Amino acid sequence: MALRNPVYLDMESLLAQAEYNDIEVPVASDIVERTVNQREGSAKLSYGILGAGGSKGSEVEYQSSYKLDPRPKATVSKIIDALIRDEVVRPLNNLLPVSQDDLVEISGTIRITAASLAGKLFHLLQNYMASIEQSVTDFDIEEAEPELLQRFQQIYLGNELLPIPLLAEVEGIDHECLIFVNLQPNFFINRATVDQVEGERRILGSVRNMVEAGEDGYLSSEEWLLYGWEITLKRLLMTNISDQLSALTETLQLELKPDDVKAWIKGPAIIIDAIAMY
Repeated sequence: MALRNPVYLDMESLLAQAEYNDIEVPVASDIVERTVNQREGSAKLSYGILGAGGSKGSEVEYQSSYKLDPRPKATVSKIIDALIRDEVVRPLNNLLPVSQDDLVEISGTIRITAASLAGKLFHLLQNYMASIEQSVTDFDIEEAEPELLQRFQQIYLGNELLPIPLLAEVEGIDHECLIFVNLQPNFFINRATVDQVEGERRILGSVRNMVEAGEDGYLSSEEWLLYGWEITLKRLLMTNISDQLSALTETLQLELKPDDVKAWIKGPAIIIDAIAMY
């Protein structure tokens, strides 16, 4: 298998999967090297006209030690290879159903959803409301200061990843369900940007939610829309979140896909907690 180059990695969860499934993990090794050198000596004995001579050597041993740490990329790749080889990782297709907490690997095109794009704006709004000590119920986006609106547009259009979880859709998968991936902000490697997240990727993760089809098949996206908001305000905002989003996008002259995830994820859908993305 090829060496993987992760842009996102929850190493603790990956090691936990390895331990649970009895997979050997490369660890640091103490390497001891010994070098033996031969040191020569000579001696001579004489008595009258008779004499004898000879040489005697001694061995000198030198010892050095150092620690050999496993390479992170190699460790990650070996664990994932072993999980796949031992059939711990299940394929995500229409033939084999999956259950909650199953480990899966998927490959497709990653796209940040409108819920997460709007979540970036609500994160900025939350910080702004705290700085002016104003209630969100009294805030009118149309009366906001031009500097705030400009910052909104920069956040929305820019590649900056904020300290909030992201909900991404995986497109190009032959599956009857919509596939989404939950990405936590503290597991991105080397300050990854949206450009590094979106595009053709493979994801290893565990099934978090399974949203059934039908009239009752809905899952709130408040975790990604209103991350960090106080629970009462969150519930208040979610009652008219569609109106809030419409006012926000109209004022900022932004476009969101009409069928994209905003306030709710409609089933049938599967949400995966990402462990590694590469």
